[in-house]
Amino acid sequence: MFVQFVSLLALATSSLAAPVQDITSLGYLRCSSEGKVIGYISKSLNSFGEYKGVSPDSDSTDVNHRMLVSLDVTTNGTQSLLVKNAPDNDYPFLGGIGGEEGSTIGSDGDYLHVGGTGTTAPGAKPAYCGNTYTDRTNKLRKCESAIWVFNSTSSEVTPQWTNDAGDVITANIGYVDEAFVLTGDKKEFEDTWEDEVEWITLAFET
Repeated sequence: MFVQFVSLLALATSSLAAPVQDITSLGYLRCSSEGKVIGYISKSLNSFGEYKGVSPDSDSTDVNHRMLVSLDVTTNGTQSLLVKNAPDNDYPFLGGIGGEEGSTIGSDGDYLHVGGTGTTAPGAKPAYCGNTYTDRTNKLRKCESAIWVFNSTSSEVTPQWTNDAGDVITANIGYVDEAFVLTGDKKEFEDTWEDEVEWITLAFET
């Protein structure tokens, strides 16, 4: 009788165990500027190891050129985005990479490159994790991968960068000279570099 009870209990327990759910989703990163969709982040890198953009207006096969990322739709904090069609498998994550002035951004015009990186933990300070910019230019730069925050209501994807001192900045995304940058202050960036910038909002599109 006891053996039978144990067997029934084991059966009930196994039937109640929920299967492990895949909480990641595959999709593209849509770029909007001033409320208008202007394209997507491309799967291609420029000669400096920075990710480029692709416009559906200029490329009839746009979907074939878009970056395909894996995103955890249940995570509230920062996460790494795995690029499924990355051109360099040594650096498979979409991340921020230190710019000309280093790996800290804020109220000045300093900026970060956007390219392929190794992995870093959420909230971690910039580290020499390996990246496509350093690989292409031989300029040693720190980087972070776990900087992306997904809003499940709006589908927006926002970068939150941890500076060298540990303070966290919600970065602005700019598109300039056919490459993406992350910076803390839009006006300071424009005044410092005197470049024409298109300010971008990212959204996850499946």
